Amino acid sequence: MNSQQRRPRRPAMLDPADAEQIVGDSDPAEMSAIAHSSAWALMGVSDDDFGPDEIERLRTAVRTEGVDVLADMWSRSPEFTLPGALWRLYLWSRWYHRDTALVRDRFVRGSHADIIPGLEHPVDIPDLEHVVHEVDQLLEGRRHDDDLAAIITATSRAMRIVAAGDAEGGKWIVDPRDPLAYPVTTRARALIQTADELDRSAEEAHIGALN
Repeated sequence: MNSQQRRPRRPAMLDPADAEQIVGDSDPAEMSAIAHSSAWALMGVSDDDFGPDEIERLRTAVRTEGVDVLADMWSRSPEFTLPGALWRLYLWSRWYHRDTALVRDRFVRGSHADIIPGLEHPVDIPDLEHVVHEVDQLLEGRRHDDDLAAIITATSRAMRIVAAGDAEGGKWIVDPRDPLAYPVTTRARALIQTADELDRSAEEAHIGALN
């Protein structure tokens, strides 16, 4: 991977205290740079500004403080970028851990559906808990950029199965007051559209072109 060609230069070392102040920054270019830099650093990708020591500091901070602050910055990123993909994985993880029974029920029903949008029969049904576990590991910086394509693809597949198990057509979050209510989660056919976006990101990651 040629990370220096694909990543914006890091404006400053990002620790939790700094990040809390940066979230409200009004400079879109700087916010984009930080979102990309933090996303790639979490994957273990370094450059001249962000070396192994800084990467380890960031990963340690995420494992102890959580990834919420970084995720908030990723939420502003286009869908076909690494931070945009990580934002979607983050929302999926949060939803699963909060509404585990609901997601599992939809997944079971979807796995027996006659039609699963975007997947051809016979469908290789993944293990839902394993899919979520790998996403969680990725968001804790315990996986690497080489793992991206497989994890993103598996999550997209799981989302499609959950959507097939939803009698209302792949809805995700329906209450605008829900803490997980974002444009990604409240749009029509939200799960299927998100799966489409993740598939595109996985393709880019597979060929080393994910920005």
